[in-house]
Amino acid sequence: MRILVSGAGIAGPVLAYWLTRHGFSVTVVERAPTPRRTGGHAVDLFRPAMDISEKMGVLPRVEERATGARRMTVHQEGARRPVEVDLSKIFGAASGRHAEIMRDDLSEIYYDATRDEVEYVFGDSIETLSPDGETRFEHAAPRRFDLVVGADGLHSNVRRLVFGDESRFSAFIGAYLGVLTLPNVSGLDGELLLHVGVGRTAGMYGARHLGEARALLLFRSEHELDHHRDVARQKELLRGAFAGMHPDVDRWLDELDRTPAFSFDSITQLRRAATTARRRAGFRWPPGFRRRAR
Repeated sequence: MRILVSGAGIAGPVLAYWLTRHGFSVTVVERAPTPRRTGGHAVDLFRPAMDISEKMGVLPRVEERATGARRMTVHQEGARRPVEVDLSKIFGAASGRHAEIMRDDLSEIYYDATRDEVEYVFGDSIETLSPDGETRFEHAAPRRFDLVVGADGLHSNVRRLVFGDESRFSAFIGAYLGVLTLPNVSGLDGELLLHVGVGRTAGMYGARHLGEARALLLFRSEHELDHHRDVARQKELLRGAFAGMHPDVDRWLDELDRTPAFSFDSITQLRRAATTARRRAGFRWPPGFRRRAR
């Protein structure tokens, strides 16, 4: 059975790994020209993800690339003293196994675990899909697949092609997040420095194996803002939301025009009645797929 997965971030390669071990032939298509190294935020892996990584044989690499986050210093606007938080106690209470790792590092680890057994097609994207699996790409020749999986994130191309524009399913829940890469001038190692105010939070952290740091900027908004794919507008929104918060934050904002990696998007929930959506799209499980996937 031939399966196409759209998206070579984290979910796509992990899914491809397990599908190949169940005898499926897997192709992963990714719009980016190479495996992504675009900065981004750290992600937390708790016991289920740690167990899966161990079964994939990549847990040593995950632990090697872990940020080593141990403490958090919180400065609240108007407060005279910061609050020190032991992150190891919080993570330990949440799960017996945990690692925080940069998203790019995790994506690279999972890609390396699959690159020899999975066909990866970079610099391309799905253009059209038919109910019988006929798939047309922006650049490659058309091919037929038994199943197509969308692992392409919040603005999923597969979801749009099959179910319609994402505006039909997305629910803005009142906040925006920006993440930028900047020099680790504070020498942060295993520490998150956080500034918290009404409706806005700014933080910076470093990882022990990185020569750089990440700044995260989270703010509330009553209404959706016009920003999609307009980087200049996104940076303007961040400057407006965080101006004057603290000298630390002002210095982070100064790096917006020099950052080598930047991301910005709304905090959005996707709501979809899956069964109804499949029925309306004429979806049918490929013969034998349910039985074999078990």
